[in-house]
Amino acid sequence: MAGVSAFLSKAYLDWCPGGAAVTQPACWAGLSTGAPTSVSASEMGSRTSWSRVSALFGAAASPTQSVSNAGVLFFGPFSSPGIASGLVLFDGPAVNSSNMLWYGSLQTPVSFMADDGLRMNPGALVITLS
Repeated sequence: MAGVSAFLSKAYLDWCPGGAAVTQPACWAGLSTGAPTSVSASEMGSRTSWSRVSALFGAAASPTQSVSNAGVLFFGPFSSPGIASGLVLFDGPAVNSSNMLWYGSLQTPVSFMADDGLRMNPGALVITLS
């Protein structure tokens, strides 16, 4: 996962040189049905009855310039079949009222059926700066 949203890019540029104070956001993970971009999450709709999940991360690793999820991310159970193609991190749990932070496509899209769940183990989600 290497994509940085427009919102997070501005927050970083405000914070790093000290031009403005920025509050550290909480991270919530959501699934996308298409390829997410810096301005479009392509987030999975409510037809599958899923919700965003809280995403916890450890400290960044050096010299790899990476960070990974510290806890399990579990989506589901889904109410209908679908395909997840990407994962997006937001600063809140509510769809359509929070800001996208990071985004990326899954290495392989994941198909699921009704009552299935999607589990990402600790360390499976890696964010790098390169």
